[in-house]
Amino acid sequence: MRLEYPYLLLILLLLPLLHRYWMRRNKPARVAYSIPIPKKVAQKSPLRILLGLKYLGLVLLVFSLARPQTSFKQTERTVSGIDIMMLLDVSGSMDAEDMAQDTSRLDVAKETMIKFVKGRQNDRIGFVMFSGEPLTLSPPTLDYGLVLDKLKETRLGILKDGTAIGDGLALAVSHLRESNAKSKVIILMTDGDNNLGQVDPATAGEIAAGYGIRVYTIAIGKEGRVKIPFKTRGIFGNTITTYQWFDNALNPQLLQTIAKTSHGRFYRVTDAGTLDSVFKEIDQLERTEIKVSEKVKFDEQFQKPLKVGVFALLVQQILERGWWRFVP
Repeated sequence: MRLEYPYLLLILLLLPLLHRYWMRRNKPARVAYSIPIPKKVAQKSPLRILLGLKYLGLVLLVFSLARPQTSFKQTERTVSGIDIMMLLDVSGSMDAEDMAQDTSRLDVAKETMIKFVKGRQNDRIGFVMFSGEPLTLSPPTLDYGLVLDKLKETRLGILKDGTAIGDGLALAVSHLRESNAKSKVIILMTDGDNNLGQVDPATAGEIAAGYGIRVYTIAIGKEGRVKIPFKTRGIFGNTITTYQWFDNALNPQLLQTIAKTSHGRFYRVTDAGTLDSVFKEIDQLERTEIKVSEKVKFDEQFQKPLKVGVFALLVQQILERGWWRFVP
């Protein structure tokens, strides 16, 4: 709501002067009338009601003269979109609980990716998981609900075991190579070294660079000996969790090479807090440009206060010149 002529409200400052004038003019008459006045009516104060109606009418008339208006903004947006493919390792070692207490690497990664997706707008996001082989769970799409559902459903043991980084990266590239987006990005997260697959990871990185795709590589988890939980069923039907230790093989040099070749960045993550910070940084690095132009339309709203004000003054005149003129 806005007023086209707000300075007209200064007229209301004259009301105190008018009030004094009307009060002098409407002093109670000292002439006794022969017309009988009911006791209940005589006890009322018609002068206050009449003045109240007159003030209300004048205030509304002045307010309508100031031309109250409501505004409506029509927004035109030009979006330069970004296509993002998230590539997540789901090999058996992602079950290791070294990122947070009683929380696996996979669970921490999924939670962070879900938060990342929820924070994006106007960008197409896809999701590929891989272990010994890759699998597309969602191509680049604006249907974030689909991507979130696939992330939540992701678990270990669906694909054959192993770590085929090159095959996973090549599949992610295939989803972006024909994209017309302003920026094309792959976020690759793994906790191991490439030990399976037909495509060399470094070669896949070069292919990504050839299509103008930046690859952000994230090495997740600690190196050396880590523990993985194994759950078995007890004789009474209860779940028994035991842990086994194994040597985690990680190749950060390979991930650095992929990131450098594709003009992306490499991140080393050993805890949940650091992973969250990495995704926040990527979120800021890859932001969609939105050009906004607004057109404002104003609708006149003076009709209603004008009608109510005129009605109040009309009622006041009818009462003043009618029955209440006989009331002293």
